Amino acid sequence: MGSGVAQMALALKQLTNVKFRAAGYYPVGRSTWHPVLGQYIKANYWWGSGSISKGATDEHDLFYFSQPTSEWIGLEIVYGPSAELDVEPEILCELYDVSGGAVSTKIDEGILFTSPDHLQRDSDGQSVGAFRVNTGGRPYVFPSAGISAPTIPRPLYIPSANRGDELVVRVTATDAIVFGVYMFDLYLGAS
Repeated sequence: MGSGVAQMALALKQLTNVKFRAAGYYPVGRSTWHPVLGQYIKANYWWGSGSISKGATDEHDLFYFSQPTSEWIGLEIVYGPSAELDVEPEILCELYDVSGGAVSTKIDEGILFTSPDHLQRDSDGQSVGAFRVNTGGRPYVFPSAGISAPTIPRPLYIPSANRGDELVVRVTATDAIVFGVYMFDLYLGAS
């Protein structure tokens, strides 16, 4: 009986200290009307049919409720690059506070995924697929002077005054489209 109680106590302790305590997934639906088939089909972005124009941007404001104990938000993004040959796709992710139901103050300057460092790009102008990119889960050590521009990919930082609040993650893709964004709190106090 004692070992069963000890196992239950340990399991409850692990449940209260789980590392991913809040999460959100935003699928960005992509479909297009096919005049020959007479139905909606999943849109693929290839040369000559649904191609993304050079310089096109795709911006999404994604609401997220953080936990009071969370310091970081990790991201995983599913995207598709443009099928044009002379473009370098970029995805910028920034964190904003919400005040009075509207997006207000930027609380993290953000991160920038670039090609070829982090993002795939099309190499032959043919059909392209969906790719994934993520921030990883390792916290970022900020320089003593702070940051004033987007950094390399890292989890987004939630200042202590904004923890537990409604936040907005703004995802802006240039020369790429976003198919989905998975966000999750990273809680470092678990042991």
